Amino acid sequence: MDRSAVGLVLAVVSAVTFGLSGPFAKALTDAGWSASGAVLVRLGGAAAILLVVLAVVRPGVLAALRADGPALVLYGVLATAGVQVAFFNALQYLPVTVALLLEYTGPILVIAWVWVVRRQPPSRRTLAGAIVALFGLSLVVQVWSGVALQWQGLAWGFGAAVCQAAFFLVADRAGSSTPPLVLAGVGMTVGTVVVALLGLVGLLPIVIDTAATGVLLAGVDVGWPVAATLLVVVSSVIAYLTGVAAIARIGASRGSLVALLEVVASAVASWLLLSQVPTAVQLLGGALILAGVALTSTAATRPARPSAVTVET
Repeated sequence: MDRSAVGLVLAVVSAVTFGLSGPFAKALTDAGWSASGAVLVRLGGAAAILLVVLAVVRPGVLAALRADGPALVLYGVLATAGVQVAFFNALQYLPVTVALLLEYTGPILVIAWVWVVRRQPPSRRTLAGAIVALFGLSLVVQVWSGVALQWQGLAWGFGAAVCQAAFFLVADRAGSSTPPLVLAGVGMTVGTVVVALLGLVGLLPIVIDTAATGVLLAGVDVGWPVAATLLVVVSSVIAYLTGVAAIARIGASRGSLVALLEVVASAVASWLLLSQVPTAVQLLGGALILAGVALTSTAATRPARPSAVTVET
């Protein structure tokens, strides 16, 4: 397989594993955990695993910090902690469907940034794929079911979109000089510190109930250790590592569009693990998302226009 094909496979794996985070986290929150508590365990557990791996592999953490220190910190603040904090705050003011759609305007921001700042216009196929995929996304989340759109929720929702876009853009920038393992490990560590500090000052309610029962997946009480482990290992460590590695191979624009498959994966996982059966309209939306991603799979980015000024991102 060539570099691009490997990148697409990794991007699909990342989208699917990210999509599983919803059912895993919901099993914990339904059993009494707070959403912020699940986020802290997710980031903290992933950071601990990745730091151990970094200590063994030693892929040049200090060199990466010197070369891409600001990007690594930005990645941790926005791409790990920020996107989750913003999304959960949006849920306080908006229906889940509307908040999810706002967050997934991130790929539009990525394409616009790459086009305007990096001066790399997307191909017509990429633009067509983006339009088809986002229309399919609107069917999956059924945005028309929302009734109240408070400005606070809109602000948090678009904030989540900005943070999601930062995941792809920062990973794309740092990927050329920073190993994916370093980017994910340092990012998770920074994200853990940010969420923990927000919890300590009272801005985020941190509830982690180790006596919780009724942590149900596919109708079986798996217990909180199993659900938390799946959330950490599958939906954090594997998801972030494969996502960063994919972006290094196929770029931020295409990587962000393939990530829309997360919605499809989440819908299927919710169906199988939480008995939340998708509607016919949602299935149609999922098919359109797949079609949109397929349109971008062979798209080539147009070369950057010559300019006397080099724009660094």
